Amino acid sequence: MTEKRSTSVQVPHENELFVGGRWVAPSTSDRAEVVSPATGAVVRTLPRPAVADAEAAVAAARAAFPGWSALAPEERLEYVSRFCAALDARADDINAAWAVEAGMPLRDGRALTSAASEMWNHALETAKTLEYSEIRETFQGPVEIRREPQGPTVAIVAFNGPHMQTALAIVPGLIVGNPFILKLPPLNRMLGYFLADAAAEAGFPDGVFSVLAGDADVSQHLVEHPDVAAVHFTGGNEVGSAIMRSCADRIAHVTLELGGKSAAIVAADADLDVAVPALVDGLAQYSGQICVAMTRILVDRRIHDELVQRLVAGFAALTIGDPAEPDTQWGPLAGETFRDRAEGYIERAVAAGATVAYGGSRPAGFDEGWYLEPTLLTGVTNDMEVAQNEIFGPVFCVIPFDDLDEAVALANDSRYGLAGSVFTRDTDTARSIARQVRTGVFAVNATFPRLTGPFGGMKQSGFGREGGVEGFWELTTTKCIAL
Repeated sequence: MTEKRSTSVQVPHENELFVGGRWVAPSTSDRAEVVSPATGAVVRTLPRPAVADAEAAVAAARAAFPGWSALAPEERLEYVSRFCAALDARADDINAAWAVEAGMPLRDGRALTSAASEMWNHALETAKTLEYSEIRETFQGPVEIRREPQGPTVAIVAFNGPHMQTALAIVPGLIVGNPFILKLPPLNRMLGYFLADAAAEAGFPDGVFSVLAGDADVSQHLVEHPDVAAVHFTGGNEVGSAIMRSCADRIAHVTLELGGKSAAIVAADADLDVAVPALVDGLAQYSGQICVAMTRILVDRRIHDELVQRLVAGFAALTIGDPAEPDTQWGPLAGETFRDRAEGYIERAVAAGATVAYGGSRPAGFDEGWYLEPTLLTGVTNDMEVAQNEIFGPVFCVIPFDDLDEAVALANDSRYGLAGSVFTRDTDTARSIARQVRTGVFAVNATFPRLTGPFGGMKQSGFGREGGVEGFWELTTTKCIAL
């Protein structure tokens, strides 16, 4: 374990908001506290965006849409390329802010920020090959099929990777011609200033891009606004469902990337020297606060005990500490409510018959902040609350199975369908299982999907896709012109 230390992050234009592509004075004097998850202390205050600021952002995006969408794709690509380069230049600041205000361990933040860079640079290259129109012959005669932008778009992102979601959704969406309002959660107030500063350096035309780290009232105003053509939401199911209902009332386009209760299937022939490090690394990332985390570990009963012993040893070896320290592998949860929720699930799981094989408590020596040990539960059945609900925290279930058909059935016995994985030495078995498990993404002998492949879920994990060519077309509409 390492001692916690205070880290200061200086943010640009900290008394302003980025609205319509420009730094402006906030509409009110109200300020929000930024609290460190490592200490529970207030580290700074920043302007709290109000509904009036959201209204100004929508008005600017509406005014910008005709001009932005009329630019040639290669012209828009130039602006977005500058934006991405400016983001790359601010990587260290983004990682530091993420650690201080949201508890993302610096080592994890660096890895995810590097991945985000690879994703937006992949998107820039993909954009060069896109065909926005084609001539198609039909039995009624030739038609032109065109891909056209939706219009002013709101992207509501999650605290566990706002710049990654920028790479997957906003970068492609800007390139195809949509102005964007990036609505960040309050846990990313500081980080948002670096995203906004990069956009300012890119020099987008007026109105094309805004960044607001607002509260629920700002989100609601943006989602319900009649001039917002599309909403791209990443987050929890309850909020996603409310957004979907709101968009239905005005027939607005909506993309939902929601929760998961992903299962890793560990077959009897799995190479545990591969499986265990992959599982531990995947579960340790941001203390389990990752939507694709394999929080259900389905294991062949014949190797159950060995796998549990190895996982326990892997968790015990993790370095718990201040997220701003470079050697920390396990930091605090992002907020006190997240820790309280995880502790409640552990308590109820034990009452229902589960056993804590490792963790389950607040680590010794970490009385401040929102720390909770990685928690491995055995004796879990798939119908338990802890195995069915997304906890978004460090609570991981081990569930045995007797054959692979049962494993697939267990994996599919979930209302979620975001991600999954299988560990086996048999390639044919791996592909067969991957095709049977009903998830949007899947990995073989690994735990993290290839996000640009593209990425998205099914069932209650949402619909629509980010990344890849599909991510570009997600926020367009198709027009058919009879020639």
